[in-house]
Amino acid sequence: MKNKLNALLKVSSFIVCSSAATAYAQDSSTMSCYWQVEKQNEVGTWENQVCENPVDANLPDVLVANRVNIPSYGICSINWLDGYRTELKGTVKVQGNKANCGGHAVSFEPAPDTRIVDGLEEKRLDCRWINESGNAHKLMCDDIEGRTLNMPIATKNQAAGSSACIMGFNDFTLNYFAGGVAVVDDKPTQNACDVGPVYFRAYPAKRMVDGFEETLLQCTWRDADAGARIKSCSNVGASNKEVTVAIEVNGKQHSLIDAVNNQLSDGEIVEDNTLNPIYPALYFRKY
Repeated sequence: MKNKLNALLKVSSFIVCSSAATAYAQDSSTMSCYWQVEKQNEVGTWENQVCENPVDANLPDVLVANRVNIPSYGICSINWLDGYRTELKGTVKVQGNKANCGGHAVSFEPAPDTRIVDGLEEKRLDCRWINESGNAHKLMCDDIEGRTLNMPIATKNQAAGSSACIMGFNDFTLNYFAGGVAVVDDKPTQNACDVGPVYFRAYPAKRMVDGFEETLLQCTWRDADAGARIKSCSNVGASNKEVTVAIEVNGKQHSLIDAVNNQLSDGEIVEDNTLNPIYPALYFRKY
């Protein structure tokens, strides 16, 4: 049992780490930008830097910075809205000393639709910020089937045109995507204004654990009768037979894996909670 647990943890560690062996490349392009005066008086000048939308020039320009210049006090400050932008599906980058009030170049790098991380393919999820009311917003994402998850990945408080934000990141929501797990490379800070990109990493179809080959099972829930559902897996063992691995009655689930394993002669079903505690992966381990 100890060896089995260690092997599963090794597999989980291999899969969950997203910081190494990443293979993807995207070209960045310089953005066409200009300063727009918002307010000017005897004290100073308040400006916004806006850039042509890099995705579609017909869409509104993109706000990338706020600048305040008060010459009489020798004050010039700038706040940048660089980093990943959900609405653009890419990252706004600034070249130059960001503390200076001028001499910058702004570029845009689109996020890849798919990428390979640790040998596993990840697909970028379609996400959007939705204004709930006033300055409150929530980040909603679709699964790879295009269905919107009813739980927000993040929430934020941000006034229109402002670079000041209060961010709340719901990392537990990343586990609520069936068939795998959602991943975000960098956890946002509390004053961040955006999150992402968000990618979906499916469970590996095959893997080796303790010298045994394991195959990911294809399982679905279906209604049995009033108040009851059953979970069946269709590709179990060499014969690819269908077995019932769980039953849900009045919202309470009961596992049938041990009972099923007692009837299998060429292997066993393994439930791996380390990959995703909400939707654990089921594998068939062939002896």
